[in-house]
Amino acid sequence: MCPGCQGFEMESVEACGRGAVHSFVVAHHPPIPPFEYPNVIALIELEEGTRLVSRLVGVAPDDVRIGLPVEVEFEQVDDDLVLHRFRPRA
Repeated sequence: MCPGCQGFEMESVEACGRGAVHSFVVAHHPPIPPFEYPNVIALIELEEGTRLVSRLVGVAPDDVRIGLPVEVEFEQVDDDLVLHRFRPRA
């Protein structure tokens, strides 16, 4: 839903894959394969303005902060499944 007008019209936009942590939680339970725990689940605000829920990897849960610059990477889970996840930008 559009946060400005509450509209449901959608379109596709090519994204650069960079953004920042807008919000996050650290999940400890229940463990769900194939994820490792503690599992940082973040709301990422992309540079294009869209927000996306994703896993955050490559950073200790205690070091995650709002505004942390991140970039996307893709994880091949099995032959049929590829998931996006984000890690801090270098």
